[in-house]
Amino acid sequence: MRAAQHLRRSAWIAAGFFAMSAGTALADPVTITFWNGFTSSDRPVVESIVDSFNKSQSDVKVEMTIMPWDVFYQKLLPAYAAKQGPTVAAMDGAQLPGYASKGVLAPLDDLYASKDFPADKLVSAGVNAGLYDGKHFGAPMGVTPTMLYWNKALFKAAGIADAPKTWDEWAADAVKLTDVSGADNAKKYGFAIPDHAAIPQWAILLWGNGADVVSADGKKSTFGDPAAIEAVDYWAKLVVDKHISPVGLGGVEGDNLFGSGRAAMIVNGPWASAGYTQAGVDFGIANVPAGPKAQANNAVAIEMVVSAGATDAQKAAANKFITFWNSVDSQKTFSKTGYPATRTDVPADQLSNPTAQAFAAGATSAHFFLAGVVNYAQINDTIFTPTIQRITNGQGTAKDLLPQASQQIDALLQQ
Repeated sequence: MRAAQHLRRSAWIAAGFFAMSAGTALADPVTITFWNGFTSSDRPVVESIVDSFNKSQSDVKVEMTIMPWDVFYQKLLPAYAAKQGPTVAAMDGAQLPGYASKGVLAPLDDLYASKDFPADKLVSAGVNAGLYDGKHFGAPMGVTPTMLYWNKALFKAAGIADAPKTWDEWAADAVKLTDVSGADNAKKYGFAIPDHAAIPQWAILLWGNGADVVSADGKKSTFGDPAAIEAVDYWAKLVVDKHISPVGLGGVEGDNLFGSGRAAMIVNGPWASAGYTQAGVDFGIANVPAGPKAQANNAVAIEMVVSAGATDAQKAAANKFITFWNSVDSQKTFSKTGYPATRTDVPADQLSNPTAQAFAAGATSAHFFLAGVVNYAQINDTIFTPTIQRITNGQGTAKDLLPQASQQIDALLQQ
């Protein structure tokens, strides 16, 4: 019996040796960790793609942790500093330069050079959002414009036939749809404009008037320029004098207002549609109305990044997972969340979700807020947002406060 066991063991060892020599080593799969903030109705779809990847092969295993985005950003940099961060993380492309500049992310140029990675078929906004200092540090996970959601029932009751297409129509509709004469919990607003913890709505209003917060090269603040002052003044007066939106509105509060039928319009991404549908809102999706100088809206790019501390084996495993995520089949699955595909070769009519179809076929002039600016978070959180809030609270005018804010931004850009 022992002799037979010995012979079988010898055969297994020999088989293993020859298998390893042939490049099919009988080793355990490489395990990589993946953090993201898809906690809402999109979570089951993300989980299904990760599960499909794990079942599709035996070389790599992805262990995923999902947490709220605010918790994610609180934990990520300290985790990388302690060399305990995830192998792969999904982050807002606007945040990427800040992390790449600190050396905690690995360049992904080898991934983009791989014959298996569909680099030439990815939407350019998603690719560009992952660039920093001439290198690829991110690959697209989800790329979308924001668009205007409008409540069809409220519009019909107000005698308005369709979504506005210009700023003048947008402002007029917002005023007509506003009624703040009742109790606080019964007030209705024409256009919910969150100023924090949300897609940067006020940036859209700047772009529509040909303005921005920083110059195209990211080296100089333009927040105090006449076009910016004019745009902020135009919409701030509608908020302060006509009460078209509550002041100091957060993203969740804006969603709740629209979802409860107390806001007639809001600018948001595809992820919001499931909640609005569940709330019973009969909504339409349209392009953000054109401003005096341009039709503009936000571009949102969630980028997949890889830890600079990952081993070569983990980096190779991460590349395989990122490639799978950007496959045609995975993107058709991800579109169930309402996101359009990250690929240009997946037509809108091949997406099963009507929201994904609308966003894929919709806005074409999307901008990234503070694109490529390393101090993005500090500028947004400590200067841009508080300045807008002071103006809408009647604590100063755009003419007075924007030039001051611009000087503060310039100081940060020089660091």
